[in-house]
Amino acid sequence: MGTISWEEFVIGVRHILSVSGTIGDGWHFRGSLEEHCGGYLIKKMDYPVDVAEPTAASDGTRLKDDDDSTIDHDSAADATEPSDEQDPCSIDPDPSFRPVCREFHVLYSLAHAVPTLYLRAWRSDGSCVDAKELWNGLTAAEWRPSSDEFERLRSLTQQEHPFLGEPWYHLHPCRTADLMDLVASQNDVDDGIDAKRYFVRWMSTVAPLVGCPVSHHYASIG
Repeated sequence: MGTISWEEFVIGVRHILSVSGTIGDGWHFRGSLEEHCGGYLIKKMDYPVDVAEPTAASDGTRLKDDDDSTIDHDSAADATEPSDEQDPCSIDPDPSFRPVCREFHVLYSLAHAVPTLYLRAWRSDGSCVDAKELWNGLTAAEWRPSSDEFERLRSLTQQEHPFLGEPWYHLHPCRTADLMDLVASQNDVDDGIDAKRYFVRWMSTVAPLVGCPVSHHYASIG
């Protein structure tokens, strides 16, 4: 089962939305599931990125985990020795961190009959994060493809968003069917995989490549 129909895509989307609503994972749908190819899944995530070293982005610095990203404002206050009259609320946040917002969209590709992941990322000053930074700076190291930089950058290409008409990065869907055929052959030799499992396995394989974690809760399919 390398490809799926729009109707099967909808089944997978409904499963993601149901689980996401239960665990508070932030996925929602924009558009209409009743209209053929009438919308897409969307999720936004904010991350603090360590920029203490000027070359961190080009060197592939990983994002801080949630547990490590808390800014200790008390320590910052002690370091600057504020006066007694200083309002604690006026203390600037730790300058070694800056937020980066990533937005993920999951669309259905009519041309390839598979889900397709679109993404963009931008900093707090409004500047966009380019493809190299998306791979080297915003992608968890353990999920980075093993291919060389050219292959990685070629896989993550800019494409006009079908709904928004804006340039977004996307993971090209041309090899998705082959990938999902391989996944099905390794896990469900006789019966293939149904729409829900297809969608979860696709997301679990593709989304982490660009730093979008997929909870194990989605694999609990009744």
